[in-house]
Amino acid sequence: MLKDLGTPARGLVRAAGVPREVRRRRTVLVLIILACFTLIVLDARRSAGSPVEPLRTGAAAVFGPLESTASSARQPVDNLRDRFAELDRLQAENEKLKTDNDQLRQQLNTTDYTRNRAAELDRLLRLAPKFTMTPARVIGMGSAQSFSHTVTIDAGTADGVRVDQTVLNGSGLVGRVVRTTQGTSTVLLIGDRNSTVGGRLNSTMALGFVSGRGEVGGTLDYKLVDLKARPRAGDRIVTWGSSGNAPYVPGVPIGVVTSVTATAGALGSTAIIKPYVDPTRIDTVGVVTGPPARAPRGQLKPTTTAGKAG
Repeated sequence: MLKDLGTPARGLVRAAGVPREVRRRRTVLVLIILACFTLIVLDARRSAGSPVEPLRTGAAAVFGPLESTASSARQPVDNLRDRFAELDRLQAENEKLKTDNDQLRQQLNTTDYTRNRAAELDRLLRLAPKFTMTPARVIGMGSAQSFSHTVTIDAGTADGVRVDQTVLNGSGLVGRVVRTTQGTSTVLLIGDRNSTVGGRLNSTMALGFVSGRGEVGGTLDYKLVDLKARPRAGDRIVTWGSSGNAPYVPGVPIGVVTSVTATAGALGSTAIIKPYVDPTRIDTVGVVTGPPARAPRGQLKPTTTAGKAG
């Protein structure tokens, strides 16, 4: 019928229909699908006589070595990647361990410091249980005004601290307050040349005076009031107190006699004292800010004789 329509008519039908290239692609696609379906049907039983078996064997022979080679070539890359991942993990773990170690070391140091402070406070309370004290910490060391051997503590007038109050720690006498502000105080150490403390021998109750030599952490000089008295090495010296407990309260340990030297051309002798307190190591101190915490003293009354004189 198209023949009868002539050449122009056939060209018109082709123009209105599907292009030839598209029809060719569709035909190839249909053939491929049919071939795949046929192979699936033939290989459904997977028997030795399957016509697809030679193709499978040939494909395995060709692509098997290639797959093995590809796997072998990829293995070092995989191993290298795994090693980098393991290295990153180990580095992260190492950093964590370092951080934990630093924290533990800091906690240990802090714990030691806290334990030492608690021990100092305990010794302080045992040393002077009868006095009212304000605890403080040494926050500085150096000269103040005309004094050369002083320390600064973190307690002042707001804490009840005043000039000429006794300062001690758990070992013994530290010094006296010479200057105050609202939040801090300056303490003159007993080792200063301008420091003189009344001291009593524990063994004989003899009185004397302890003077500083101007040496930080050094020795002290001790001279007895009674020129005939002779202190001995090993004698312990405590404060004998001041009027109104200012600047020194009684009974605070000062130091121990290490040697005695006779005074040339005069009576008496000078004893060398090793102080109980090392000013280069003090931290927690107590300032005596109140009177002795004790009951009023009892009175001694004379006894009366019974009966009448005959």
